[in-house]
Amino acid sequence: MEILNSVITLVAEVLIPDGALDLIKETYSSIRGVNEDVDNLSNKLNDIKDVIIDAENKQVNNPQLKEWVRKVKEAAFDAEDLLETFAAEANLWKKRQSTVRNPLPFLGKALTRYDTARKIKDISKRFDIIDEEKNQFYLAHIKDNGGRPETQIDTGFLVDKSDVVGREEDKERIIEMLRSNEFDQEGEVCVIPITGMGGLGKTTLAQLVFNDDRVSKRFSPTMWVCITAEFDLTRILKEMIQFHSKMKLEDCSTSHLQLRLQDILRGKRFLLVLDDVWTEDISKWYSLRVLLKQGEKGSRVLVTSRSIRVGEIVGTQSSYRLQYLPENECWSLFEKIALGNIGTTLSSEKREELEEIGREIVRKCQGLPLAVKAMGGLLRGHVDVNKWQQIQRNEIWEIENQNPAADTLNVMGLLKLSYNHLPSYLKRCFEYCSLFPKSHVFYKAELVKLWMAEGFIESLGRDTMEETGIAYFSELLMRSFFQPSSIDNNQKFNMHDLMHDLATSISSPSYCLVKDNQFSFSEHTRHVSLLGKDVKQPMLAIVKIAPKLRTLLLPNGHMENFGQALDNVFNTLKYMRGLDLSSTQIKELPDSIKELKLLRYLDLSRTEIRLLPNSICNLFNLQTLKLLGCIWLSSLPQSMGNLVDLRYLELDDMFWLKLSRLPPSMGNLTNLHNLPVFHVGDEEGYEIEQLEKMVRLSGTLHISKLEKAVNAGAAKLNEKKSLDKLVFEWSNRVVHTQDEATENSVLEHLEPHSNLKKLQILRYGGNEFPAWMREGGLQNLVSLTLNGCLKCKTLNLGDQLPNLRELYIKGMQELEKWTEVECYSLRLLKLSNCPELRELPNIFPILDYLKIKSCNSLRALPVVPYLQILILIDNLILEDWHEVNIVMEVDNDQGQPETTRRPSLIEVSELKVISCPKLQALPQNFNPKKLEIHGCELLTALPPPHHAQRLEHLALDASHDGELVRAMLDPSSLHSLVISNIFSLPKWPRLPGLKALYIRDCKHLVFLSDTEEGSLQTLTFLKLLSIRNCEKLETLNEKLPTSLECLIIASCPLLKSFSLNNLPSLTDLYIEDCRLLQSLPEDGLPNSLQHLLIQTCPLLSQRCQKEGGGGPDWPKIEHIPDLEIDILIPSTSL
Repeated sequence: MEILNSVITLVAEVLIPDGALDLIKETYSSIRGVNEDVDNLSNKLNDIKDVIIDAENKQVNNPQLKEWVRKVKEAAFDAEDLLETFAAEANLWKKRQSTVRNPLPFLGKALTRYDTARKIKDISKRFDIIDEEKNQFYLAHIKDNGGRPETQIDTGFLVDKSDVVGREEDKERIIEMLRSNEFDQEGEVCVIPITGMGGLGKTTLAQLVFNDDRVSKRFSPTMWVCITAEFDLTRILKEMIQFHSKMKLEDCSTSHLQLRLQDILRGKRFLLVLDDVWTEDISKWYSLRVLLKQGEKGSRVLVTSRSIRVGEIVGTQSSYRLQYLPENECWSLFEKIALGNIGTTLSSEKREELEEIGREIVRKCQGLPLAVKAMGGLLRGHVDVNKWQQIQRNEIWEIENQNPAADTLNVMGLLKLSYNHLPSYLKRCFEYCSLFPKSHVFYKAELVKLWMAEGFIESLGRDTMEETGIAYFSELLMRSFFQPSSIDNNQKFNMHDLMHDLATSISSPSYCLVKDNQFSFSEHTRHVSLLGKDVKQPMLAIVKIAPKLRTLLLPNGHMENFGQALDNVFNTLKYMRGLDLSSTQIKELPDSIKELKLLRYLDLSRTEIRLLPNSICNLFNLQTLKLLGCIWLSSLPQSMGNLVDLRYLELDDMFWLKLSRLPPSMGNLTNLHNLPVFHVGDEEGYEIEQLEKMVRLSGTLHISKLEKAVNAGAAKLNEKKSLDKLVFEWSNRVVHTQDEATENSVLEHLEPHSNLKKLQILRYGGNEFPAWMREGGLQNLVSLTLNGCLKCKTLNLGDQLPNLRELYIKGMQELEKWTEVECYSLRLLKLSNCPELRELPNIFPILDYLKIKSCNSLRALPVVPYLQILILIDNLILEDWHEVNIVMEVDNDQGQPETTRRPSLIEVSELKVISCPKLQALPQNFNPKKLEIHGCELLTALPPPHHAQRLEHLALDASHDGELVRAMLDPSSLHSLVISNIFSLPKWPRLPGLKALYIRDCKHLVFLSDTEEGSLQTLTFLKLLSIRNCEKLETLNEKLPTSLECLIIASCPLLKSFSLNNLPSLTDLYIEDCRLLQSLPEDGLPNSLQHLLIQTCPLLSQRCQKEGGGGPDWPKIEHIPDLEIDILIPSTSL
């Protein structure tokens, strides 16, 4: 057994399940010679392992040695496949035997058993030959560091602004070009190209410019699109819109995207960055340029490209040629990365010696920042002179310098040197990235899952595989093999094109990225990704040519149904570890999926699968199963509990919300990291005890039907330290008094780990909350929700939850009192539907958001000295604002403490009061920015002028006597005004800052104004007017402010006519649900109009149709660029 274990450790660190080794020994002990072959294989592998690192370093200039290394890898891969397959079959046999009364020994079919023994002998012979051949190369014994990330002295290094040197002058020049008016041309958008070879930092320079405050203040909107190889107009338009709106767009037509983008760009001074442009086809660029002309004069497009020709084609100005970084700047960058803070601790002699060597290394980087960063990362934290000299004189420099080919070659040599000095565990991880296209966005956690599937990660000590994988990624990041995508955030990463070229060059032939049916894989290929539009043919070719394939990815997604091809793939490619079929049109998974016994990663996201076959549950090695966006999938296979290695089961939140029943025995999945829901049952396999050993659960866990929990403590939630959020839910039922003690006990035994951040308790039937909530058991809790806890009459929470920031209380029908506690951390409080609640704690010292709704026994608010937002809705007897003067200690101008007083509600900036009939006045001292008052009969006065100086938004309801509207003042700060339930418009104050007026729900309003006092013309700065849901409004012929830019008329069922006299600035007109409106104004619409929408106005829509020669009103609107008018479908009579 020890011999086998050493073999498996040496052959790519295969991890065989417990007991499988005993089965191998028992199975093959009767076959003569097998144990000797295994013993011999182990010894040979030990010898080869000691020299393989030296061989990999020396193979660059030695074709024979390179071929020998390839043979070693091929033989090791084959041995790994053989032993892992046997272990998987043994595991499956064990599972089946557990259900049999008299289990049989694991012998398998005789032919299979002897065939496996023969393969072991064959592999042993191959390694005999390999071991003999190694002697001709005189290889040295070099030990690898065992898969541990190298310790870095300065672990804070990232590629961000602070690590950019020598480009300040370039940045200022580009910003000046963006801001200067000399490049403006009428009817043309200014395009500024930045060109230079790969690795010079064109993208970094563009990012520095893009994120500069002067640029963001001058341009709006700003957009960033990475183009890379293909100049796809539809994708570019979509990404521009998505970047601007921060919302994902579904697939739509190019013409629709063009209309959307016109709305975004029209009249706006925008900045667009097109990064990494390659196309030299001027016709493709022309289609985009026409659209960009919609922007305001002064708009700019910044283009980065390696190609000078691209700059000549797209640029309206000469290209800004980015030069190599000066040597001194390169040295500064190299020194910062390689030495960091450690440089200050060195002796002057040591520092001078390292600087002399380092400057020589920097010279060979030829002014390329990417290469400098790579070399600096290679020597990061090392101060050994020999190490620096080794890098300086490494033979790869000479090899590359002797080749007079393109510039890239020397750069690739520099990057290859960095790769050669990676530990073996990082080399494999880096090579794997060649499977993804250029500009691919990497997410750390997702990439680590793929590395795990390939067996690249071995957890050491207490670290999990995930933690070790993140450490691997971080080390590659620090060595500049990855770089942060600073346009988005530090959660996304990409790989420089040259780094991707490097990964591609060194990973062949094991890795192959297939484009447009250009097959280049061979029998030695073990990892493939398919990027072309047709993937079925490459898949069939893989089955025929590369049966030992381990990875098949479709990173770009393909809308294709593979039909029977999948069955052929599954039956042939039995060594697969990673399979990505996401975004394909497959509707069902063949039962033959069970043949992929070694599969660890399966992505079926965004497919049309409706049901997973139960045979998928035979994949005992499966670690990750992704089913995101599978909208037709509604259940999981019944034998899901067999997947004992499963770590990630990824489905949308909506799936878990709709799922009524989990498969039984989910508690077997002790490695699972996520289980969003668990429904407690009283049947075997559904008990709450299933959660006991699932100690790796993280994120959110929602436990429902807790009334069925018999032994709640068996869930051992207090051992699940990675859970961030817990939801405890009981079903909606009647809880009798005699059952309250049982409910109390269940919740008491559900005590979570102290790391918990969020807790929700729903429909709990106990009469008190557990001790772990009241006595300091949740020191890290930041959010608490209590909903439908009907039996609790007293709440005693606050001082024992020192980090609680948010508290939501709803539907606690019998809650009478919240005892006086200190709530020093609470910032948000929402109380809703607590009809018996009479008392709150007297003061909430730092609360800044308070909402109270339907608390009909509450008379007074608490003291809230730092409150900013206050919302009060349907509180029938609330009458006391509880305003007091707060005594505060502040520092005076001399820095000395002094005591001062201020009103407790003076910080309130937003107040909304709806249906609180007992409130007689607004607070005496507050300065709101936003004020809304509805249904409060006794509130008849607005804030006095000195408290309304910063009022920006005001919403008033005049349903009683209109006194509030008449009391309206004229603060110059008021931008937005909403008035509802008025009989006629009031006499308007001056309101010089008013930009938007909303008139709505005025059931008795017949005219907008019948007096000059109420004329809207007095609002001379108004830009938007909305009139909505005015049931009796018949005409709209009043004069409107000439400043108006947008007019909305909606849900006015009696409106028959309107006029738009003298509105030279009107650009947008929206008319909706005005069914009696018969025509547009006789004198037409303003020439300034850019957008017209007519919906649910059948009479008017008919007159505005273009078809059939055009309706009567079509000539009035045909000049408008953007029209949205209902298409009328003629009715057919039977």
